[in-house]
Order: sequence, then C-alpha cells, then structure tokens
Amino acid sequence: MHLPYRSDIDGLRAFAVSSVLIFHAFPSLIPGGFVGVDVFFVISGFLISGIIFRELEAGAFSFANFYARRVKRIFPALVAMLTASYAFGWFFLFSDDFRRLGSHILRASLFLSNFILWHEAGYFDYAAETKPLLHLWSLGIEEQFYIVWPVVLWTFWRFKSVRHVLVGTVTVFSFLWNVYQSQHDLSHDFYSPLTRFWELSTGAWLAFLTGRYQVKSTLANMLSFAGIVILLVSVFLIDRHKIFPGAWALMPVLGAALLIYAGPSAWANKYFLSARLIVAVGTVSYPLYLWHWPALTFARILEGAVPSVAVRVAALFVALLLALATFVLIEKPIRFTWKSSFKTLSLVVAMIVIGYLGLLCKQKQGHPERSLMQSVESVNAGDLGQDAFYSYYFENFHICSDTDIHLGSGEWNGKIRCFQSKAQSSIDLVILGDSHAEHLFAGISEMYPTLNVAVYPRSGLSPFIKYVEFKEIYKSVLNDQKLKDVVLTSMWGRGDPLTSEAQKVFATDLDETLSALNRAGKRVTLITDTPKFYFDAQRCKFNHPVTGQSQCNQSIDSYQQVLDSYVPTLRSAVNSHRNVRLIDIRHVFCTDKACHMAMNAEMLFRDDHHLNIHGSRVAAKFIADQISDN
Repeated sequence: MHLPYRSDIDGLRAFAVSSVLIFHAFPSLIPGGFVGVDVFFVISGFLISGIIFRELEAGAFSFANFYARRVKRIFPALVAMLTASYAFGWFFLFSDDFRRLGSHILRASLFLSNFILWHEAGYFDYAAETKPLLHLWSLGIEEQFYIVWPVVLWTFWRFKSVRHVLVGTVTVFSFLWNVYQSQHDLSHDFYSPLTRFWELSTGAWLAFLTGRYQVKSTLANMLSFAGIVILLVSVFLIDRHKIFPGAWALMPVLGAALLIYAGPSAWANKYFLSARLIVAVGTVSYPLYLWHWPALTFARILEGAVPSVAVRVAALFVALLLALATFVLIEKPIRFTWKSSFKTLSLVVAMIVIGYLGLLCKQKQGHPERSLMQSVESVNAGDLGQDAFYSYYFENFHICSDTDIHLGSGEWNGKIRCFQSKAQSSIDLVILGDSHAEHLFAGISEMYPTLNVAVYPRSGLSPFIKYVEFKEIYKSVLNDQKLKDVVLTSMWGRGDPLTSEAQKVFATDLDETLSALNRAGKRVTLITDTPKFYFDAQRCKFNHPVTGQSQCNQSIDSYQQVLDSYVPTLRSAVNSHRNVRLIDIRHVFCTDKACHMAMNAEMLFRDDHHLNIHGSRVAAKFIADQISDN
C-alpha cells in the first residue's frame, strides 16, 4: 500500500542530496550543506510512516512485507557500493586502511555504521576524508528507527487516544535529549539514534496531518515559500562551527516539514521542486548519496591530499554516472523483473557475503599478503599509529600519582593517559595541555632525567584555568609549593587559524591562566604547536602502491596562517607577565617554505599531527637548547 506519488518530494530529495554533495566537495560554497541529511530524515519519516499508518488503519500491516520492502529498497545499491569499495580497497589501499575499511563494511552490512563511527570519534580519530563509508552513519540511524518504529506503532495503534501522544512523546523526548547532548557530548549527539529519532518522527507527524487537515492555497503558498527560505538560510547560516545538531537542527527540519505539509500544489513545490531536472536528480538521490562520498574519499586517498577542484568535480561526475547506472541496471531490474521471494532472499544473502568479506578483511589485518602490498617499500624508519606510542609510554613511565587528576584523564585501550617520569609523588615540572602536550612528554622527560616530569592532558582543550576539565589539575598545581615549572602547550586553535573574535577570547583565557600561575610563583614556558599535515603518515613512511612515490612535505603556508593567529598573543603575554617565556618550535619541522613529516630517513610523526617518540625527542632537544641559551 503506497502513498500517492508527489514529484515535489523527489525535488526535496534533490535539494537535500545536492546540498550534501556540494558541501562535501566544496565546503566553502555552502558551509551548512550537511543539513541535507536532516531533510532526508524528515522525508523518510513522512513517507514510511505514512505507509505504516495506512496499512495499520486498514488492518493490512505485515512485518514481513514491511521489512521485505526495506530490503528491496535499500540493499541493491548498498551492496553494489560496498562491493565496489571493497574491490577498490583490495587494489589501492595500504593494509591498515584496508583493515579499517573492512571493519566499516562489516558494520555497514549490519546497519551499525553510526555506532562504530561514534566509538572511533575522538582526538585520535582518522580524518573523516579518509573514511570511504563515513556517510553511512545516517543510513544506520534510519534503519535503526525502522527496526523499532513499526513495532511501537503496531503495539499501540489499537489505542486511538494515544496515537498522537505516542508520536509526540517520541519527538519531544528525542529532541530534548539531542539538545542536552549537544551541550555535553557532541559525538553522542551526532551519532546516537536517540538524538536523531525526532527528525524522523517529525515526518511521522506530517503523515498524520496531511491526511487529516487540508491547507488552503494562500496559506500553502506561504508555508511553501517559508520552507524554501528556511532551507536556503540553513545551508548558508549553519556551519561546522555551530553546535550541531542541537537546537540548530530545527531549521532544516522545520523547512522540510513546511514544504511537505504545504502540498504539491503550493508555489515553491509546484514551480521549483517539481521541475523536471530537479525531480530527475531526486529520483536517483539514494544511489547518488551512496556513491558520492566514496568517490571523493578515494580520490583524496590516491592523491594523498585534498584533491584539486578539477578532481573533485570529476569525482562528483563519476558518482552521478554510477548512480544512474545503479538505478538503471540494478535497482529497476530487481524491483520490476525478479520474483519477490527470490529477490528478498538473494539480496539478504548478498549483504551477508559482503559483510563476511569485511569481517575477514578486519581479522586478516587488511590482507598484507596482497601482491600489491608486497611491492610497497619503506622509505623512512619509525613507528606509526597510536599503539606503538602508548606502548612505549606505559612501559617506560608511571601513571600520575594524583588520583583526582588521573581519574579525569583520557584512556588508551583501557589504560589511563596521565604520566610522570618517576614513581615518587613530588613533581618538579608539569606539562599541561592536550595530546599535543602529551606527545612532548617523552622527549622532555628524557632530556631532564634528574627531574620528575609529569603530563596532565585533557583531550581537545587548551590548558586554560577556566575549563572545568582542568579544575582539579590547577588546584593541584597552584597549591604544590615544590612544583616550580609549568609548560603550557596544545593544538592551539585546534589546527585552524583563530578568528578575530576567537583571538580575543584566547588572549583573555591565557591572561587569566598566567596570572594565576604567576601569583602561585610558577615559572611558565609556552610552546607553539606542531604542524598539521594534509596527508596520511603512511604516505611518508612508504612508497605509495599506485604512484611508487612517498610524500613527506607540504607548504608551510597553512601552518604559518595558524601560527600568525595566536603566536602574537603568546608573545604579548610573555611581555605582560613575570617568569614567562615562549619557545617557538616551528623551525624543528619547517623551513621557510615547507614542513617535513620526516627528517634524515626517520619519521617524526605518528599520524598527520601527532609526534612519535623520535619526533618527541627531536622537539625536546630543541626546547632544551632554547632554555639553556636563555
């Protein structure tokens, strides 16, 4: 039992998918294009809930038929894309990248992509641009909703008085939980199904309303116009600096809801969303969404950096061709020519097979026996990744002795990331900051073997006294009369140039922190940040299996822009506070024109912005020399 076809809904799909594609390829053009996913959620909730409502009302609802329809709608294009991604990975990816891809394929086949991405989210997460299946988090949330939603509706549908209350309760609770988590845990807020269900259930509300309340043409035109305006404002006003989804997600959800409720005859729906070309794009929006991100990601992986404009345009064109081919050669034949029972069973088996291939790839560590990998040569010595780095820390250093501090620290594989160089409780020198303070600890500890050096990291934060995460740390540091030296460093600006407004906040926070340390009689050393590279460290350590070349250098320009946005503030602070010095470590890694991930055939970094043990030692030697010279 299907709802009447509405071409404007396909037009709305086209708006959603186009926004996402343009944002992913050219984020500066429409900084809020990612809200297209929220529009998709509303559309899906409207269409699928509407079908469920009609079948329940007619007493014709069947769980078997419902899930069979979902399989026939979702599986064909998804299996094709996952298979192609696996094949690409087999021939072109390093073993570690292929292992990670296999893990994501496995989760995608189970519609659990959002959970693995949620689990991976964090300071040491790989760049989003190197995860070919990142975009499947939204499909996971959608399918999780449709596992639960029909069961809930079927259970309570017989009680007419609670139907609206039920949908309203789901919507309100999920939205409030989303707003709450946006202030406490952004990864939870972004990937959790509970913080996203309200967007799908908003579509369910529309399915209730459109079947019961007719909108007069004048009001429909106003709603339609308002919906278009809200969506356009959303994609330009909302950006990655906003706390999203949170309350900001109301904008795209409201815009989509107004357009759907206005109906197909309303002004914007009829003359814009129902235009033939826009509807055609909407018709293939699902396979286009599936293909666009792998196309862009694999282009980036092959180039080893952000692809040129021409390459990104070509990737989107390839994605469009693949979407059309998927629609014509896979989706339509399966939908209209295969027998229904054979169709569903075959698709389920195909999904199980590709999921199993992903599992094997994960278990076999990315199949390093592949002939491709046998030809890969190591160019630079040194360890990559987090495991070797933290193994060295846990083997050679002690967990910090202050219980209140180490209990608030992050973990790696279940072990506390809060260290000191000696077992004794008294600390001589402490390094405060994030993981960019942590990666200097090994080198500084070894440069000063007579001192008990400690590092108290808090991931993702600059070491300012205002942060509640640093409350116990500063309480301990300021009250410790024996502790005289404090080092402050971090990924200042989180790797991007500080805006003028952010610079003012930065200066205020730094001044407040240094004033407190001065009053406590501490000597403070400020250290600038290391560069952030725009390619994976594997490309520096190894010759690429396709090009046969390595890549270890990049222009200093982006790093210089970041430094220019905060170093003047650090210098000003040195002049306005007692016992404060600044050590600029840019020249450890960079010349006037380029920054280097490796030197003298030895890796300095373990990923694109964290030092490995050797890099820590090189940086610490420079820091110690600067201190002795002064």
